[in-house]
Amino acid sequence: EIGIRPGDLLVSINGHPLRDVIDYQFYGAEEELELHIRRGNRVHRVQVERGYEEDLGLRFTEPLFDGLRECVNRCPFCFVAQMPRGLRRSLYVRDDDYRLSFLQGTFVTLTNLEEDDWQRIGEQHLSPLYVSIHATDLRVRRALLGNPHAPDIMAQLRRLERINITVHGQIVIVPGQNDGAILEQTVRSLLNLWPTVQSLAVVPVGLTRLCREPLRTLTPAEATDVLALVGQLEPDI
Repeated sequence: EIGIRPGDLLVSINGHPLRDVIDYQFYGAEEELELHIRRGNRVHRVQVERGYEEDLGLRFTEPLFDGLRECVNRCPFCFVAQMPRGLRRSLYVRDDDYRLSFLQGTFVTLTNLEEDDWQRIGEQHLSPLYVSIHATDLRVRRALLGNPHAPDIMAQLRRLERINITVHGQIVIVPGQNDGAILEQTVRSLLNLWPTVQSLAVVPVGLTRLCREPLRTLTPAEATDVLALVGQLEPDI
């Protein structure tokens, strides 16, 4: 009805540049909208009035308009690094974008956030987020992420707590690195952050024959020990 065509680029809503579909939903929630649409080399201004219950009806080829934020870590157990050659290109992308965590439930490490990202997470209430934690001990977590500059995850989780963002956490168990006492410390620390940390998945590391790192999977006895430890620490909520 307002003349938007397939292939048009939605540049802004009410003067707000759009970075992704989250911005589109957030800034497009008003009843009176001014859309800037780029078609070829020209930008068209479109005035729209709609009811709050009325959808604009726009669909996008990609959820992220400004490109995917890739991972800055080099986890020794990274599944992307264990992929064989010759598969489709998208399987080799190391994504670590908090926006996809909010939109699609993918796990992120929170290691590539700038202050503007933190402000946006709070302002637009991007909750819940799905976070790969692995260990709350900073030294151990940095080793697991292959990133000596990774920030303190506990400080980040407390900041999410202050801005009322809930988290679903994940721990990938690597034998000899974040099991045993380190796992107990991690789980106890995260229990103290309930209800901000709503759930915690504890999963065994998965390795393929293409893994080049000196890693191994859990033995049945180690897996039993992990289950026993986690079961012992499970809260009665």
